[in-house]
Amino acid sequence: MESGQGAADLSSSSKLFSWRKFVAHQNAQALPLDVPDFHLQACGVFSPRRWAAAALLCCLAAASPALGKVYHSVRSLLAEQFRNSSSVAYERVQLKPEVKAAIEKQLGRPLAKSKYLIYVAKRADKIDGYAVFDEERGQHELIDFATFFDAGGVVTRAEVVAYREGYGSEIRRDSFRQQFVGKGARSSFQLGQDIDAVSGATISSEAMSRAVHRAALVLDKTLLGH
Repeated sequence: MESGQGAADLSSSSKLFSWRKFVAHQNAQALPLDVPDFHLQACGVFSPRRWAAAALLCCLAAASPALGKVYHSVRSLLAEQFRNSSSVAYERVQLKPEVKAAIEKQLGRPLAKSKYLIYVAKRADKIDGYAVFDEERGQHELIDFATFFDAGGVVTRAEVVAYREGYGSEIRRDSFRQQFVGKGARSSFQLGQDIDAVSGATISSEAMSRAVHRAALVLDKTLLGH
């Protein structure tokens, strides 16, 4: 899809870094200098200021676990999920007003922004999958999520990247996150019917359900062109 056409305005894909080199070094103590953290600054997600705050949060969490924790880096998640891919690029998408309105209608709530960034993993000319990193508010604080999809837009993995609430981090349990696997833009994500909430973490469970559903809809309406 060319910029300015269809459901969203897209920039041209840009390879993030030497993918094979990065995957080979993902567990090294010192990462190659040509590996950027990730490119969500323009979308206002995971900005340098927020990551500085997240780093401080990690330090504080060591002394007081209730303050929150960052569980993953975007780079390590991308390398782990797409370790067999030959490249990972990204597309910046700008939702057109009518598309934004359609997504909001399906979600039943307004979108906080109209710009998103979607990672695209490829092997040769074949798409291996997509990834969307976004955030959703829990009871008091923002929770950072990562949602991975196959080439058809079906969820293959959902992760909690950073959790800042004093309680409710049980949504990281595999048994809860696995409920999103296999869902897509046309699936129902209603808590209590389609998704079983974690006992004692209903608000956080709802936040993750909203984040995954939104990611599926944004991908579906933009890069998948539905």
